[in-house]
This record gives sequence, structure tokens and C-alpha cells, in this order.
Amino acid sequence: MLPQLFLKKSFASIGVVFGLVVISGCGGAVPAPKTFVAFHSPSGRFSCDYPQGWETTSAGKPESPNAWAKFTSGHAEIRVEADLAGSLLGDMAKSTGSTFGVEEEPPVARIHPMGERQMKEDFTNYKEREPKSFQSKGIGEGRRSTFIADQTLGGKIYGYRATLLANDRRITVVCTCPATNWKTLKPAFETVVASIRQGGS
Repeated sequence: MLPQLFLKKSFASIGVVFGLVVISGCGGAVPAPKTFVAFHSPSGRFSCDYPQGWETTSAGKPESPNAWAKFTSGHAEIRVEADLAGSLLGDMAKSTGSTFGVEEEPPVARIHPMGERQMKEDFTNYKEREPKSFQSKGIGEGRRSTFIADQTLGGKIYGYRATLLANDRRITVVCTCPATNWKTLKPAFETVVASIRQGGS
């Protein structure tokens, strides 16, 4: 009787250890990407570079008002969205943003803060820093904010929220990862954000 009880406890212990190994393997730190490959949206609205080997999903057709792409590895994620509504807001900002022919700030600087409200709905205890200007490869000047939020199972999420205005779409990029992985992935996130360009080129 005792040997059987001992074996049951041993197998149970092995099962727990194996489960922890599997979980830690799936949710471990994501290494810094060494190479990037081009992604072309099926909608033809945008292209970008993303870390080679990351899982890719996307949606959107040429006639669709919106399109998106998502790149993931472990708990790290990069999401790119192109939407028509944001572009219309950008057109309004362009038409009202100048005084006596002098442009005070680019339209993207006025559109970028509008995306913060949605982020606060999507993330718990969301807080973001002042936006900074950056240059994308194919669209030009954009705005990028660093943010921090709570993870579902404890800990913190760090990330970037970036906004660009293409000819007929607003493009939003949201990059996230656990706070412990931020320093490693931050340069890769910046590479992806800066690589955003129009069309399928």
C-alpha cells in the first residue's frame, strides 16, 4: 500500500513540475529579434517590417474601410491598424490647423491624443507619457508614446502607441510586452514602428 501511495505522489509531483516547465516555456522572455522581414497587408493599405519567426495574422480587403495585422511571440505583441475614421479626423485637423497660412503643428500631433481613450478601455490602469515625434520610412512624421499598464495575472505591461497619417488612412501601432522584457524588445518595437509605409511596397 505504501509503495503505491509513494508512486502516486511521485507521479503527481512530476506532473506539476512538467506543467510548470511547459508554462514557463510558453511565457518566457522573448529574445531580441536579429532579423526582420517585410509584411504587406492584403488590403494594400500599409506595409511594415516585423521580427522574423513571429506569428502573423491579418485581415482586411482593398475595399474595406479598416485593416489590421498582428505579430506575436510569447507574451509580446505588435498590432498595426489602418482605419478610415481616423483619416477623416486627420483631414479635419489639416483644414483647421493653420492660422494665416502658418501651420502650428502637424495634424498627426492633434490626432494622436484621441487614441488614448480607447487604450484606457482596453488596458487596466493605463498610463502614458508625453508623445515624441518620430519619422517613419514611408509616411513621414508621426507621434509615439510610451505607456505602462497592469497585466491580467499581475505585473506590468510596457509598450508603445504610435500614430501616423497616410493619404487615406490613420495607422495606429501598439506594441506590448511584460515589463521584464521591455529593455530587450524596445529596439525591435522602434524598428517596426519606423518601418511603416503605405501600400503593399
